[in-house]
Amino acid sequence: MGYEKAAHLYDLFDTKENIGFFYHYGSEAGEILDIGAGTGRIAIPLAERGAKVICVEPSPGMTKEFQNKLSQRPDLLRNIELITGDARSFDLDRTFPAAFLSGTFDHFLDDEERLKSLQNIAKHLKPDGKLIFDVFIGLMRDSPLSAAGKVTKGDTEYRRFVGDRILPDEKMEVLLVFETYESGKLKERIEERSIVGIIHRKHLHQLLRKSGFEVKNEFGNYDFSEFKEGDSLLIIEAIKKK
Repeated sequence: MGYEKAAHLYDLFDTKENIGFFYHYGSEAGEILDIGAGTGRIAIPLAERGAKVICVEPSPGMTKEFQNKLSQRPDLLRNIELITGDARSFDLDRTFPAAFLSGTFDHFLDDEERLKSLQNIAKHLKPDGKLIFDVFIGLMRDSPLSAAGKVTKGDTEYRRFVGDRILPDEKMEVLLVFETYESGKLKERIEERSIVGIIHRKHLHQLLRKSGFEVKNEFGNYDFSEFKEGDSLLIIEAIKKK
């Protein structure tokens, strides 16, 4: 997934202002299935506001960070359940009014994985249940390793670098480099490589229809602004058809 060795640094650099966006749907549903929940960056604020969140996460590194947070917030355990599993194969033997996929869909590498994941999610949604997810559309260019964030905490400075390389068969390799400096001296350098899938909007709509979903809304940002052709971020609100 790209953060197995650097899961402890994930929250430092994931600063997307999307908590309010997902809370809009979470407050409406009351109970949410959060697939690819990561470190709980979205689930914990929702649970703090009273929503019940069932979290599915495949990464041991991310799960460990999530569990560390929960160990410091036992009051949240009444609203959060954390389960090891992935989108294709988790089986909870129940249905939910809404499901979230934040920063996850890009990691489905081909149509087989996308369809299995979408069909499994549909199985876990009530009729008219909502699937809310974000995906980058048509990432089709190489980019050299370059600076992508710096965070300072006391005498410690964290730096992140990102580079992309297009691969055959609509895939892309993402290189993440993290450097930790203490009092100006490099103390740790971590490299993470991961593969993500490239998908286009029209094809994504076809896969959703095939999986039993109907697209209700499309946004280009977490402020609910309407998606426009040329936007690189696509956020979809889809409904499970009866």
